[in-house]
Amino acid sequence: MQRTRTAGHIKANGCRIGVRNATSKTNGGTFAGPITVSGAFTSPGIDDNADANAITIDSSENVGIGATNPNRGSHDRALLVSNTGSGARSAIEIEGNSSNANGTVTFLNNGTSAASIDNRGSGTLTFNTGSSLTERLRIQAGGGISFNGDTAAANALDDYETGTWTPSIGGSATYNSGNDGRYVKVGGIVHCTFLANINSRGTGSQVRLSGLPFASQNTGFVHSGCVSYFANLNSNVTFVGFYVESNATTMQFVSATGSAGPTIAGNGFSVFKDSSVVYGAVSYPTDA
Repeated sequence: MQRTRTAGHIKANGCRIGVRNATSKTNGGTFAGPITVSGAFTSPGIDDNADANAITIDSSENVGIGATNPNRGSHDRALLVSNTGSGARSAIEIEGNSSNANGTVTFLNNGTSAASIDNRGSGTLTFNTGSSLTERLRIQAGGGISFNGDTAAANALDDYETGTWTPSIGGSATYNSGNDGRYVKVGGIVHCTFLANINSRGTGSQVRLSGLPFASQNTGFVHSGCVSYFANLNSNVTFVGFYVESNATTMQFVSATGSAGPTIAGNGFSVFKDSSVVYGAVSYPTDA
């Protein structure tokens, strides 16, 4: 397109468009048709001063930054920030300057609040629901998750994991296949199950099973477990139980022998020998 500028007008391909004060920096004009600029274009508006699209707003009012087809998911409205170059990263950044909230993403239903995600000045992130945006979940600044408006870090769920551990009586003991332990840790509580399946006791302990995945709390109290099955123990018994020792990864066994009585044998009950088998489970607190 051939373009010339005259006082108060822009002339393109022989057509003259009237513009009031066209050369003024402070006064604009109204154009009835499209205008194409083939040279450099400088504006305080939205552009990147280049010959490529910086922001696309399509006819359905979808917005693309770095993308000319912003509605990839067939939504009613979409905002897409895109850079698909090798190693490229895209982001939406929200910045504020407040001790109470640095930024919020709010979801509305026909003008009424339905949910929101808030970033607090202290570094916490909250998830809120309902028209009053009631807090339902909080990610603490120092880690951990709390629920329903509880702000105390001490109450936050800060760990969940599952795994295995190996029951052991130490020394030169050997074990049959199936000697195994499993655990689930939720916050500060560990739930363990085990099958102690001894092949040869050797110099291993007769009274203590070790190898728990986390040390128990140092409270001075013990934490009782239950035995669901036992076979070929070193003593004849009518009952076998055990407890996790304080501040330790070990367990000691207790028992009842002979006829019923008012007392269960305490520490030092001899359980293990060659071919002993014990199934058990226990839950105990830990600071790990």
